[in-house]
Amino acid sequence: MKKLVILITVISVLLVGCSQEKNYNVWVDSSTQSQESIDSAIERLTNAEIDFIIDDNGSVLVNEKDMDKAVMCCS
Repeated sequence: MKKLVILITVISVLLVGCSQEKNYNVWVDSSTQSQESIDSAIERLTNAEIDFIIDDNGSVLVNEKDMDKAVMCCS
């Protein structure tokens, strides 16, 4: 019985942790910044191991949870 409770708890924690949706905020907007600024931001974010994506317009988006880290290392 004790093993079953532990197993259910572990499975629940894993399912909740895996289902969290990532929210991204614009870090560098491609419509207002040069390609050089965008490339520089990508390099700095990569070096700092900060989670980011590049959208269809070429803007750099940073994961919401990493925004403070991005501000500290890349501003």
